[in-house]
Amino acid sequence: MHSLILTVHNKGWLLGDVLDRIKKYTSGPYELIAILDGCSDNSEEVLMSRKNQFDKIKVLYTPDVFETKANNTGLKASIGDYNIIIQDDMLINEHSWNLRMQKPFDEFGDVFAVTARTAHNWIFNPNSVHIGMQENLDSCWCDICLHVDHAEQRNIHRDVFAVRNSVNRGPLMIDHSDLEKMNYLDEAFMPQDMDDHDLCYRMHKKLNKVVGCYWIDFISDNDWGGTRENGQPAKWLLKAHHKNMKIFWERHQDLINKMRIIDNRKLS
Repeated sequence: MHSLILTVHNKGWLLGDVLDRIKKYTSGPYELIAILDGCSDNSEEVLMSRKNQFDKIKVLYTPDVFETKANNTGLKASIGDYNIIIQDDMLINEHSWNLRMQKPFDEFGDVFAVTARTAHNWIFNPNSVHIGMQENLDSCWCDICLHVDHAEQRNIHRDVFAVRNSVNRGPLMIDHSDLEKMNYLDEAFMPQDMDDHDLCYRMHKKLNKVVGCYWIDFISDNDWGGTRENGQPAKWLLKAHHKNMKIFWERHQDLINKMRIIDNRKLS
């Protein structure tokens, strides 16, 4: 069974379409876990109006804790063999999308997580302006690493599982038993950002499995998200990125400096 983890924050204007497409396009046994995270709009009303459409649904509440902790709240409440993190600005366009995302797990025996968005490698940036600087969260820790070797819908064949070092949420499918072994997302990365990449790198060290991209058809416009102001990344997100990139680099610089995976696997 699949557990779909949907975190919602003030997305009432889009949520109805998000839920309708989940209902229309999801196949096989699944549960929907919706986390209403500090919503002050009509998101709860929209969700409750569609609640009876789903055979198995849990509605949870968090007090505006943002993505990392809200995701963990849903993940820890799940009972599925595979968890799929879905964002509240995602419109799915493909029948049986969830079964498609499971294919790399079924075909290969070493898969920890599959994204339908983007997979890439992290490398050290020798031109980082942070090198040699003293501690300052307003400085550019965010450029200490660069993401390269991107694999996503625009540049990989539909039947290729593109393995890289790290993957972005969502949609992001994770083997639940392996996720438990990793103790979920690390909430040191609250409110959000880089927690998914930290999970991948911790997994490399502990489980020695792989992650990659196997894309599905969905729409997710940057302007629909809640992390931008006037088309630019919000200031709070930039500060979180500085903080979290510092944690990520200090934890994983050994792997970042020596591991770079490009393994495009054809599925039968």
